[in-house]
Amino acid sequence: MFVLSIALSASTNGLVQDVKRVSIKHERPASPSLSLPPEDTSMREATSFDSNNVSQSSLGEGNEQDLAHLDRNIRRIIELQDPQILEAGAVRAMQILESFKQTFVNCVTSRLNVEVASWTETITTLIPQAQRKRTVIGVVGNTGAGKSSVINAMLNEERLVPTNCMRACTAVVTEISWNNSDEASSKYRAEIEFISPEDWEKELSVLMQEFSSENGTLSREAQDPNSDAGVAWAKFHAVYPSVLKDALHESTVPTLMSKNSVRSVLGTTKQIHMSHPGSFYVELQKYVDSKEKVSKKDKSKSKSKTSPPEMEYWPLIKVVKIYTKSSALSTGAVIVDLPGVHDSNAARAAVAQGYMKQCTGLWIVAPINRAVDDKAAKTLLGDSFKRQLKYDGGFSSVTFICSKTDDISITEAIDSLDLNREVAELEQQSGSYDEQIDQVQCSIKELKESQQVYKLAIENLAEEIETWETLYERVQDGELVYAPITQPKKRKNTSLDKEPLKRQALQENSNDEVSGSDDEIFDSDDEVQFQIERVVLSELDIRNKLKELRETKKNARQESAKIQHAIDDLRPQVRKLQTEKGKIRAEMSRICIAGRNLYSKSAIRQDFAAGIREIDQENAAEADEDSFDPDEEMRDYEQVAKSLPVFCVSSRAYQKMCGRMQKDDNVHGFTSVEETEIPQLQIHCRKLTEAGRIQTSRTFLTGFLQLLITFRLWTSGSSPDLKLTEKDKQQHLKFLERRMEELKTGFDDSVRACVKQVRSEVKLQISDRFPELVNDAIEAAPATADVWGQKDQGGLRWGSYKAVVRRAGVYHSTAAGKRDFNSDLVEPIMKRLATGWERTFQRRLPEVLNSHIDDLNKVLNKAHKAIEARTQYTGVGLANLSILKTRLPIYKDGFKAYGVDLVDGMKEIGREANRDFTPCIVDMMRDAYNICAAQNGPGSFKRMKEHMISHVVVARHTMFRKAVQKVDEHLEAMSKTLQERMEAKAYEIFGNVNRDYTHALGNHPTRVLSKEEHEMKSATRQILRGIDAQFEPIANGDLSSVYPKVPTNAQSKEPAHDGTEEHGGMDDSGQESSEEADEETNNVPGTLWEKFRSYNQAYVEDDMDDDE
Repeated sequence: MFVLSIALSASTNGLVQDVKRVSIKHERPASPSLSLPPEDTSMREATSFDSNNVSQSSLGEGNEQDLAHLDRNIRRIIELQDPQILEAGAVRAMQILESFKQTFVNCVTSRLNVEVASWTETITTLIPQAQRKRTVIGVVGNTGAGKSSVINAMLNEERLVPTNCMRACTAVVTEISWNNSDEASSKYRAEIEFISPEDWEKELSVLMQEFSSENGTLSREAQDPNSDAGVAWAKFHAVYPSVLKDALHESTVPTLMSKNSVRSVLGTTKQIHMSHPGSFYVELQKYVDSKEKVSKKDKSKSKSKTSPPEMEYWPLIKVVKIYTKSSALSTGAVIVDLPGVHDSNAARAAVAQGYMKQCTGLWIVAPINRAVDDKAAKTLLGDSFKRQLKYDGGFSSVTFICSKTDDISITEAIDSLDLNREVAELEQQSGSYDEQIDQVQCSIKELKESQQVYKLAIENLAEEIETWETLYERVQDGELVYAPITQPKKRKNTSLDKEPLKRQALQENSNDEVSGSDDEIFDSDDEVQFQIERVVLSELDIRNKLKELRETKKNARQESAKIQHAIDDLRPQVRKLQTEKGKIRAEMSRICIAGRNLYSKSAIRQDFAAGIREIDQENAAEADEDSFDPDEEMRDYEQVAKSLPVFCVSSRAYQKMCGRMQKDDNVHGFTSVEETEIPQLQIHCRKLTEAGRIQTSRTFLTGFLQLLITFRLWTSGSSPDLKLTEKDKQQHLKFLERRMEELKTGFDDSVRACVKQVRSEVKLQISDRFPELVNDAIEAAPATADVWGQKDQGGLRWGSYKAVVRRAGVYHSTAAGKRDFNSDLVEPIMKRLATGWERTFQRRLPEVLNSHIDDLNKVLNKAHKAIEARTQYTGVGLANLSILKTRLPIYKDGFKAYGVDLVDGMKEIGREANRDFTPCIVDMMRDAYNICAAQNGPGSFKRMKEHMISHVVVARHTMFRKAVQKVDEHLEAMSKTLQERMEAKAYEIFGNVNRDYTHALGNHPTRVLSKEEHEMKSATRQILRGIDAQFEPIANGDLSSVYPKVPTNAQSKEPAHDGTEEHGGMDDSGQESSEEADEETNNVPGTLWEKFRSYNQAYVEDDMDDDE
């Protein structure tokens, strides 16, 4: 018999690593015997039954009809190609597998231990294959492009992605993925991984060489924070703030490495767990952000306080991993913020390069006001980056995101986009509102002037009343009082000089009046009071006058109040008109934003296609200039343009409309969150995971179907024993053996032919071209090395040149940008090989592998047809023939899934292989870099250039041949890996087919089963009988039986906060309710739902939200 561990298509990672052969233990007698027992014995065994024994054939009586459509609804689910339904089917399949597993575990019959162990192992192997694979999405963009804001908005968080005010110094990769934790205290998690001591020691040595002068002090260049030396000093000083500039000569690399504050974090991983995003962000920033801002705040609070400078961690960070419950990540998407792949630290650069190889999607972010004008879609990535995309077949994975769409000038947009017709009516309305606002404001101004007159009168009346009240008090005291002197308008002193006598008389007569300050009027330097006739006042006169003045004041106050009331009535009109005008302006902004978005999307798509066309033509011309035809299209560039996803987003508007960023002003021009296009970007993020989810679930369900058919054959009754002669029996067995041998030979031949064709394609398109390409690189190398030191030819100044050689030829200079000497040297090979490489890995090899898959299916169908014809002729195993036939479409689906994995694995090996060129160049150039970095003193730059050119001239004949040899070896290893993988799969399929066909058609004699065997097979058939009904609602789109709803009293008790979204799916208590549902509906262990959630919690919760 065969003891087989069924394993479906191994993951892509499994292909890149050593292929693990499927373990098949083949134990078959040299001369199988199917001799029938004597007739009387046969009848006695067939009819004899007691409490401990049962006939194998009796198991199938009357039950085959129940199992006739075992796979009907499962196949419907597979054919729907709906990831949500497929995953629901996978959940149900896992529940059923647990039922089978429990049945087998309960069987203790020693005779069945081996067989039961094989089924249990098969189930244990199959269940993890339902685990969802990660979909890595890399996000790239220049500083200030708004990457972090876009990512935060897409995650529905106000602030989550860390930022760093020293981005010129570091390139920390940040990975954001789904948080599987149900702990309230771990709603937001982060893992901060620090570089190893070895990596920091290497970088520390480079940094100190960068900013130190020959005598060990801080160099003059390091005083400029924007210089390469200044950047190196900033990074060093962040980690060692206590090391003063004057004491640098006392610091050595060993002593600095021995500091406990640094040693304690190197090579470690810091864990952060928080329940609230605000506190999480603050805690995370302690590690990833510069503390320069904090120190300034502290100074402003208390200048008297002096605290020692704190160490900063950001230069030591290798990668930051954030885990959050964002619905955009709930289906397996992993967002990776890639600040750059040219970091001076080798560990961080390797991390960035590693993510680039994994990326399923690549998002390019650029501000919309520069995206079109700067041809960002065409030029942002650079030629080397686009060439790498060509090698990886990554053009179809690109998504372009235009950020900051709310930043717009209406006037400029109307003119540049010719929107005058669209906004003409709105402009008229806006102008009308301006006129009305001016009219109302003019009325308010006039009313305020009138009101001011009354206010002045009221003030004068108040003074006059006070004067008369004083007179009244004096009259009551018995004094003789006169009416106050009325003051005429003031005049210039020149007019008063003509009447000196009158002034003198006034002064003399004043002595005769009742003394009192109120009756004495004095001249100023330029004014004079005129004497009028004085009238003696009675008490009645004063009372009447006070009454008159008070009445006048009252009337004035009433008039002022009326005017104020009129002003108050007009002000709301102004606000209302301004609000209406604001709506008009917002609508104009909306039209301008939408118009610019539409134009930008079209222009960016065309620019992107034009950029691909340019690199295609350049590489084609480099590859074969004689046969290059510029009019020949290498691909459908119109389709390339149409297929490029472009999103024009406003993260600020989205955040404001979601109630976040309360301190910011409102953003105009958006009437719904959909107009910000952040929701569409979230949907796009989830959609990128669909292909992987579909593939994973289909592969798992196909393996599940194969297992069900095997169980059906295993539990079914044997075919009725036919009265065959010994000769007929032998002929029947030999026929089966020949067909199985033909099947095995056919599989082996297909594998050999496929591997041969793979090697042939690789040789024709890639390996055969290496000698010519090596010669081109050898010829171009001296000139390339010479240009590095020629500033007028695009080369570097001595400082940047030395910074590059100190870092093994790769550095992102603040002055010269990204420079890579190694890539420059190998560029002649990379440019001319790009077209052939892309053709091989994106077209030719997938065709070869898919042809192999078709061959396997044809060989299997051919063997089945031959067996079917023989069976119909002899009648042996005829009852089981229909069961075997149902396996053919299942195998076909399995072949397809296997083919997809095979192609994906091949492409991943290709992505690794095409990156082998540069590391070989680095190894061969290391001596030159070290010699150049050691040069100091007068003439050092000249000596550096001479050493560099001399080394390149000598080493070029070796290093390029070693580089292509390394790649060639990698490609040959790929062929061997593919061969091993295909052989293992062919062996696995052959083992399954041989076992099932031999069991079903071998005309085995009826065997008496023990009670335990009968009970186990009966239980297995009982599970099989109800399977199709369990999948029917899922196939019809009803997922409620799979994803139980969370009870309302089991919702999370965490405090709500701005910046997070509510999830209607599983929470801390969702596990309990789901376990109860499993136990009630499926009678499977309560831990099953927990197990599935541990595999795929994210999409379970997301599906529940969608279903609700």
